[in-house]
Amino acid sequence: MLSIQIELTPFLKRRIIWFGSQPSIWNCFTTVYKQSAQCKPAAGYKREAFYTKIIDLTQDESVIQRGFKKNTLYEVNRAMRDGIITTVENNHKNFLSFYNLFAPTKNLPPINSSKIRCYGENLIVTKATYGNLDVVMHSYVVDPTLKRVRLLHTASLYRNEDSVEMKAIIGRANRLLHFADMCHFKQLGFTQYDLGGYALNTEDQVLAGINRFKEGFGGTLREESDFLPYALVLVSRLLK
Repeated sequence: MLSIQIELTPFLKRRIIWFGSQPSIWNCFTTVYKQSAQCKPAAGYKREAFYTKIIDLTQDESVIQRGFKKNTLYEVNRAMRDGIITTVENNHKNFLSFYNLFAPTKNLPPINSSKIRCYGENLIVTKATYGNLDVVMHSYVVDPTLKRVRLLHTASLYRNEDSVEMKAIIGRANRLLHFADMCHFKQLGFTQYDLGGYALNTEDQVLAGINRFKEGFGGTLREESDFLPYALVLVSRLLK
């Protein structure tokens, strides 16, 4: 379980508990529970079912690869032949700049340093580089106690490129980075690689496409819960 304080204003903070068990009634005014293991209602909270795909990192790397779909495995191997380099990005300012260049291409809001800084050592960023150009970055929430790593952000230059060939390279780099990240976190002793959500039974074609991308890595579908304090839900509705 991770407890994170997010600063909403200089005088207002929100607590987020990741991967907790049963939400506490005493926290039902200010605390959000993300991906709780409890899948039944909790007093004081609005429950939202959350589905995600989990890759078992206790398996050998070769076994993990065998769980990939044929096209995903081909793209990973092709990216290696392309000369894609994967590594950890220790400068989070570089990640912020990269993400905020990507965000408008997906109509996503930018993120600021406070949304990264609040995770401290529990946030790890990785990247894929082609030539001298960073083309894909991932950020992860990591819980060393549960030995779980959860994809938080994915950013790429895919939609910033006009070249069809470069778009294909970036697509392959993204798949390779996922596999390289699995291997990296496995070596660090993590046992669960969380792909960061799965839109169950969606009719949204964009989300369905993301589902297909994630299905390419195999894994097990898991149901968890996001618990939102009713007080925050009410305030949000009033503001709207």
